[in-house]
Amino acid sequence: MKNFEHLDSVTVELAAISASIAGGCRPCLDYHFKKALETGCTIEQILEAIELGKMIKQRPIQDIYDQAEKLVNQTRK
Repeated sequence: MKNFEHLDSVTVELAAISASIAGGCRPCLDYHFKKALETGCTIEQILEAIELGKMIKQRPIQDIYDQAEKLVNQTRK
């Protein structure tokens, strides 16, 4: 993995967990979960990163649901 100049390894692994959740990549999540523990992340930090990833993933899902509802409502008028 690339060494980052301005981000420490804990931050990188927490971001990677969030990205894994948002991107729906199970192998990525498995890898970065293990790496996060190895770099000293707490379970509480990991849980927050997971929640962040879920929030990011949910946004486009909610947008498409809202658009589908809007299209149906426009058609009913």
